[in-house]
Amino acid sequence: MKTSEQRTEEILRRAEAQRESAARRSKRAWLLSVTAGFLILVLALNLLLFLPYPSGLPDLSRYAGSEYYGLMQQLNALTYRAPQYKNNFEAWFGDLFSGSNNSDGMGGEAVAPDEGNGGSAYAEVTDNQEAGVIEGDLFKRTQSHIFYVRQDDSNRLSLLAYTIGGTQSALCSRLEIAPEGKAYFPANSELELYLSEDGKTATVFTVQWAYEQQQRYTAAISVDVSDPAHMKEVRRTYLSGDYVTSRKAGEDFLLISNFAVRSNPDFSDEAQFLPQAGAYGALESLPMADIVAPENADAARYTVLCRLGSDLAVKGHVALLSFSEEVYVSQGNIFVTRGYTADTSADGETVSYTYREARTEISCISYAGGGLREAGSADVPGEVRNQYFMDEQDGMLRVVTSTDAGLLEYAGDAAALPHEEYMKSASLFVIDLETFETAASLERFAPAGESAISVRFEEGAAWVCTAIEYESVFVEDPVFHIDLTDLANITYTDTGTIPGYSLSLVDFTGGTLLGIGRNDDFDLKIEVYERAPDAVLPVASYERNADFSEEYKAYYIDRENGLIGLHIDDYEGGASARRDCYVLLHYDGYGLNELLALPLEEYYSCDETRATIIDGCLYVVTPVGIYTETLPWQGA
Repeated sequence: MKTSEQRTEEILRRAEAQRESAARRSKRAWLLSVTAGFLILVLALNLLLFLPYPSGLPDLSRYAGSEYYGLMQQLNALTYRAPQYKNNFEAWFGDLFSGSNNSDGMGGEAVAPDEGNGGSAYAEVTDNQEAGVIEGDLFKRTQSHIFYVRQDDSNRLSLLAYTIGGTQSALCSRLEIAPEGKAYFPANSELELYLSEDGKTATVFTVQWAYEQQQRYTAAISVDVSDPAHMKEVRRTYLSGDYVTSRKAGEDFLLISNFAVRSNPDFSDEAQFLPQAGAYGALESLPMADIVAPENADAARYTVLCRLGSDLAVKGHVALLSFSEEVYVSQGNIFVTRGYTADTSADGETVSYTYREARTEISCISYAGGGLREAGSADVPGEVRNQYFMDEQDGMLRVVTSTDAGLLEYAGDAAALPHEEYMKSASLFVIDLETFETAASLERFAPAGESAISVRFEEGAAWVCTAIEYESVFVEDPVFHIDLTDLANITYTDTGTIPGYSLSLVDFTGGTLLGIGRNDDFDLKIEVYERAPDAVLPVASYERNADFSEEYKAYYIDRENGLIGLHIDDYEGGASARRDCYVLLHYDGYGLNELLALPLEEYYSCDETRATIIDGCLYVVTPVGIYTETLPWQGA
């Protein structure tokens, strides 16, 4: 029998053993917990680092009830950009191992562009393409004042008013125009000005970059100029996208912008993928009924057309997905082009082949009777270079294109390939605007390898300059006169190949044609052409070792008096001797004679110079001021 001391010791030993056992169990539990936590952390880290990024198109099923759902799916496919990296590990640490920066800057982030270091009646001064359809310009005038809009080196906008007083003309006032909200006016943006019929209201169109939305808007800004000495802003209206062009028909404005949807847009934010119009901070999306989205659209970019009243109230709009910036406005219709490529296959007796050709879809939007309405579309081979390549006449749209194609593959006798089908050339098409079918055509009239460079339509004819393009330089210049009086029998004559090329063709005095372009040394060349029974004849020319603007609105054209004026950068004595001057030429039926060369004191872009002649005085307006000169020729 154990003594009490022995029993006490036994109890103490058992208690100690239990404590040690509990400690061991606690330690094992702690180790298991730590190990489990560590494994969970490793698993989470692996998931964080190596879980693959989604590679398919984002799921838009939650928007299935939206009227824009079909459009969203189109844009989703056009704008989705797969992640640059496979997972977070590559995104965070890939450059450490590759030793390079793989970013190409093409993600979904929108990047802001560089900021860069009256009351008397209105009189038109711009040489408009279409009678009765007014085009915007950097300057307009009334009987008493000239108005000029400019953007300075700090990207600020100013509307300047000059008095019309001959050699005593002077600056009357300047209105500074500031961006609205958290925004700025990007450098080198399009900028145009209009005046109302009574000369009391000026309207400025330009581009504004909004920081909050991270995108561009076209701004229409109305200014009261009834008292030119005290001009004041009245109201503004905005349209999504970059300003492309505009027209004034009656008292309404036809405004065209180009709105690009950026990569991976947030479809819960309509401003990111739908064109909008209205007041700043309260723009409204265009309804789906006003959006034209071709099934073969290949670009997430809209050409947006908006009709504004004289008070800048929105009166109608249409947006065309995947169209371009080439716009022609007639007396009732707006024509917008969309270039694309198509593959054509053919089988001959000894050869089969496939070639890819450039084509153009031309969409017609009617503005007759108020509002805007899609009227139809036509499709023609080739590319349309600019607005002057299109013209509406008697219910027909006349179009000149540069045709181009490339052979993709062939099988059989190579000598039997019809090479003319994929050589560069120029073609003319006449589209019936009732059916939008081709009513007549003159295909591949230019020598093989030449493109159409400039076009000018007349009532029953077209003038076309073609040239061979070599590394973006045009090296030859036939000019064609195409007779369109009988569409069943279209005929043409031409000059044959002569040195240089014409960038602009102008219907000129006495039925002549004026070509403004470059000679074979790429200096200024101005030429006058006449149509003879069997040929087109160059009858007068003016050449100068100088650079000049290729912007048509920078030229002063007076058909009645045979005058042509333009700002030139003369470097006859070399680069160190360059000087700016405004040259005015007169065609007297025999030659192009220089009436004057007005020195301009400061160097700046020739594109921004404008001029007009009023009561025998030449007014030249530039971003830095106004120059005047009494003309030595009384006929002006």
